[in-house]
Amino acid sequence: MAARPEVVFFTPYAGPLITGSGSTGGAETQLILVARALRARGRRVALAVFGEADGLPTDLDGIPITALPRPPSGGGRARLVAGLLRRVDADVFVQRAAGSYTGVVGLAAQIRRRRFIYSSASDFDFDPLYFDHDPTARRLFPVGIRCAHTIVVQTDAQAALCRSAWGREGFVIRSIAEAAAQRTAEPEAFLWIGRMVDYKRPEAFVELAARVPHARFWMVGDPSPRVRALAKQRPNVELLPARPRTELSALLDRAVAVVSTSVKEGMPNVFLEGWARGVPALALAHDPDGIIERHGLGAVAGDSPARLAELATKAWDARSRQQDVAARCRDHVARKHAAGEIAAQWERALALSRVRGG
Repeated sequence: MAARPEVVFFTPYAGPLITGSGSTGGAETQLILVARALRARGRRVALAVFGEADGLPTDLDGIPITALPRPPSGGGRARLVAGLLRRVDADVFVQRAAGSYTGVVGLAAQIRRRRFIYSSASDFDFDPLYFDHDPTARRLFPVGIRCAHTIVVQTDAQAALCRSAWGREGFVIRSIAEAAAQRTAEPEAFLWIGRMVDYKRPEAFVELAARVPHARFWMVGDPSPRVRALAKQRPNVELLPARPRTELSALLDRAVAVVSTSVKEGMPNVFLEGWARGVPALALAHDPDGIIERHGLGAVAGDSPARLAELATKAWDARSRQQDVAARCRDHVARKHAAGEIAAQWERALALSRVRGG
């Protein structure tokens, strides 16, 4: 009989990432990368994913996968707890990103007398108004935080938010970056990748294109009618459909910079994926822990669209002379976000949860 896993990562929406059939969010990407890194260090890890058993592989690179039925709306959360208890077991349950599932997984771990680690995915996780639109999450998320033996946060800023919002100490583990070869293609366009939701301000990227009409801009995602209409007016904007992560490499390799127009984030995966290849970041507002400016990994506009246009113009004009910034980006990723180092930090978090959980 196989030994019980040390860790199970609840990654409900990772199916498309596992099968390579579509795009997923950053939370799923991070947990899959962490699971692989821990597996490489000899840890017994497992994944719990929404999907039918015949639609998912039984394992991912040797990591067992348990298929969970997607719960219906309404009372589905209670049934999901029951499903987790029937199908999933491990010494530690891990769930990432604020929501009702934080409470679901926390309760399932508590009922089983297992340890629970909550992992933050965004600065929004600590915003008391974040769940105003979702009463179920507003009720269940605090339950999960109370169940958590350890809270893992992405940045020093999130550790401070954790103390002020929840009165808890966060264990800082930087996001993991997948190794990539330095890009050799010529930079061709500014690149924006993400869900086109309000806080990411996709319209600001189209506005940037209007302010820098001589540059090219690629926008990857599923645009709203408004974004599509605005982009149609800008011949230098190309809308590209959302795609699996494996198909983003060619675009990243040809990017002048990876652009973020978000109000706030956590540590954007697209920054890490760009830096790993030597592609700088260009942010309208969000600079996690101030590292973009402090380490010279790109530029930040201080939430000024006019300043963002100035920075983009400068980056466009210097797009064939990025050797220095590329070296800084790759060096930063190697020192702060490499898989082996991040996995070692997760091992310390697992040990910490054991101390706190008994």
